[in-house]
Amino acid sequence: MAHWAQSRLGRIALLLGLVSLTGCGTWWHGDHQSVTIFTTPLDAQVVVDDRVHLLAPGTVSLNRKEDHRAVITKDGYEPKTMTLTRTWSWWVIGDIFGCAVIFSSACISTDKDNGGYYTFEEKVYVTLEEKSAATSPLSP
Repeated sequence: MAHWAQSRLGRIALLLGLVSLTGCGTWWHGDHQSVTIFTTPLDAQVVVDDRVHLLAPGTVSLNRKEDHRAVITKDGYEPKTMTLTRTWSWWVIGDIFGCAVIFSSACISTDKDNGGYYTFEEKVYVTLEEKSAATSPLSP
């Protein structure tokens, strides 16, 4: 095979490789992520986004497209509300470098729209505080 043909095939392979990285975060780790919630004390009730109920420790599948709200309760303890906040994923680096030559903003946009741009902590630890005993008024 002539040198120019090998060179051309190499450039085509490189171009196809770069295009294949488009939206690689979504392709590799999907648009949902499993997050395990641990509580102290054990067996607290956890409600995520007012619809997913679990007993801690427990695992929930979260959509990467948005942050989520968890309410943790247990008798005798103060309820706790927390936001499960997503952060950017390292897969974005693949989008930036892999698509820099072609359509970098389109690659990142694909992962942002589909959730691959984001990730959550895989394990969340929550400590509930005991309710303080109500003080009764002193009687004469």
